[in-house]
Amino acid sequence: MSEQTHNPAQGARRGWQELAEFQGAPQAFWAQLAHQATQAAAGELGVVYLRQRDEQGQEAWSAMASWPELAREKLPALFDSVAAGVLAAARAAGVGVGPAANGAWRVGVLALSVEAGQHELVLVVHVPGADAGGDDALRFQLAPFQCLPRLYEHQRRQHTDERDNARLVQAIELLGRIMESDSFERAALVFVNDLAERFACESVAICWRERTGLVLRALSHADKVERRTEVSQLLEEAGQEALDQGCEIAWPASAQVIARAHQQYADLQLPGHLLTLPLRVGEAQRGAVTLARRRMPFTAAEQWALRLMCEVALPALTLLHADSQALPKRLWAHVWRSVPERFKALTRDGRRLAQTLAIGTAAVLLMPLPYWVNAGAIIKTDAMAYVGAPFDGYLEKGQASLGATVNSGDVLFEMATRELALERASVLADLAQYAREAEKRRASNQLPEMQIAEAQAAQAAARLKLVDFRLETAKAKSPIAGIVIEGEPGKNLGGAVRRGDTVVKVAAVQGLYVEAAVDERDIGRVAIGASTRLTLLADTGKTYRMRTTRIVPAASVKDGANTFPVRIELQETLPEWWRPGMSGVVKIDVGLRPLVWIVTHRLVDYLSLLLWI
Repeated sequence: MSEQTHNPAQGARRGWQELAEFQGAPQAFWAQLAHQATQAAAGELGVVYLRQRDEQGQEAWSAMASWPELAREKLPALFDSVAAGVLAAARAAGVGVGPAANGAWRVGVLALSVEAGQHELVLVVHVPGADAGGDDALRFQLAPFQCLPRLYEHQRRQHTDERDNARLVQAIELLGRIMESDSFERAALVFVNDLAERFACESVAICWRERTGLVLRALSHADKVERRTEVSQLLEEAGQEALDQGCEIAWPASAQVIARAHQQYADLQLPGHLLTLPLRVGEAQRGAVTLARRRMPFTAAEQWALRLMCEVALPALTLLHADSQALPKRLWAHVWRSVPERFKALTRDGRRLAQTLAIGTAAVLLMPLPYWVNAGAIIKTDAMAYVGAPFDGYLEKGQASLGATVNSGDVLFEMATRELALERASVLADLAQYAREAEKRRASNQLPEMQIAEAQAAQAAARLKLVDFRLETAKAKSPIAGIVIEGEPGKNLGGAVRRGDTVVKVAAVQGLYVEAAVDERDIGRVAIGASTRLTLLADTGKTYRMRTTRIVPAASVKDGANTFPVRIELQETLPEWWRPGMSGVVKIDVGLRPLVWIVTHRLVDYLSLLLWI
């Protein structure tokens, strides 16, 4: 007996737990509630009724769900099985129990409310038998189910809030990606690609309002948009339909909206389902977004998320579209917005003042001013000596040091000659031997052997000359008078050098000149004999006046720009402290130019090249 009473109670607890954790659709919840409550009360029929009001304002109860599942026309009306007193008791105490209206059953009535009391429902459980002895047990078995609708509603609302928060985060992330775009076309492509990915759409298109009407500006997964095709035209017309009617249009559409363009597009592309959302800011029409998906229609939650994303992205898209307009219009809009209201010419005197200021500004911009071409400069010399190793060997002495002044013929460094001296002694010995051999063969009248010995002696004599020449050139001398600007052999004594390697570089201090690297954009304005000012990094407080003497027609790349060397010479005595390699900045006078030309000539040159045909 105890096992029979335990199992129904355990089943009731399990059913209550399942309902407490239920996350399905509302209709499925009410059917499950009727099922579990009926089983807990050992009933045979459970029906959930919803109270509604008809058009005349009369109260009416309609069946929502039942267990076992029956057609609604087969379910009894509420007052056919529940007496008014039992329903009133349920409304007052939460649970009411009493005989059924037909007297063959007993009914347990559970009063329920959802959406903060806006909707009233009752669960009626039909229990066989007319005996009132088990009313308290029936009431006890039904009472725990009264809190479940509120718990389900709370969980559903929490789930909805979490979903809405996730959609809001997605919308903010989309806004961030749009703001990172550098153009309206790029932002529109990011927008439609994101919508296509998040809502599993085959295509998403955005049309934007232009002077001529809606224009297709971006299509998902397409870098370029073909605007003169039938598809693009139908998308533009579909967007216009949504804007004209001021509502979202879903295809297949209801009879309340006009969707001819949607129908034509569907006949052409066979998308399955279409949804077009108008983009508006107040009364201003901005554009429309059309989504196409074959798999399933767009749910109400998806439409809400799409509206949210469009509302979040629309201000950024509007701003980027304004920035993509023609430059004069953009400049005027920015300037006008930046002018404070108190400075705007709204009266006759204000307009006169604005005209006076405009004339004065024009006069200032047309005022001729000296224009100088700036360029980097370096001091150079025509006389430069590269003193290298005369033969392969080792450094033995180094007399030269950086910055030292040397005269023509001064020894800069010496090569090691110990091996050369030994080689010379060996060559002398070979030469004496070959000479004796030749005399010996001559005395013996051995003519061929004598000629061989004489040839070997001549070869040894040539080797001796080579060794003597290396000994003579072991001391490297400066061919010109000047200053050592590179190389310190004294720091590399004993180091191996190869023939031809530059060891010391000497620059002459006479005949110094300045070479400026003038950008090719300005080289046409530079003339020979132009007045030039030079400032060296070694003495920034002093300016030297010079003249251009030569323009070298040989381009070179410097700091990523194509430049031409311009030779500049000082007309007076050169300062003694000038050294080759010093750098500075020169300003070359190219004459008078209007201020507006000085400010805008770079832009004008760029546009001239860009628009040249």
